[in-house]
Amino acid sequence: MSNKFDVQKIGEKLYSLDVRGLVCPYPQILTLRALSSLSSDSILEVILDNPPSVRDIPPVLKEKKYEVEVSNVAKGTWKIVVRARDGLSVLPQFHARAIYM
Repeated sequence: MSNKFDVQKIGEKLYSLDVRGLVCPYPQILTLRALSSLSSDSILEVILDNPPSVRDIPPVLKEKKYEVEVSNVAKGTWKIVVRARDGLSVLPQFHARAIYM
């Protein structure tokens, strides 16, 4: 059964995660979980509308050696594009306890 917050494949090694409507810490948790399931040469686009998440997610990902680009795509909506830096593997498997929404 598909969940609104599942990763969607939108192109060759290009994936999208729409976490609009969620507040911290859920966008970050779902982003990390998504990245742990992708190959190191994949690109993940995260669409979100929570300003604290836009502020907090990029530094966390940069600390984990990801390349991160943030853009404003509409009023109150942002896109974070995440890609692994060359030669670096993705995150180790990220295990989060069940999230009840």
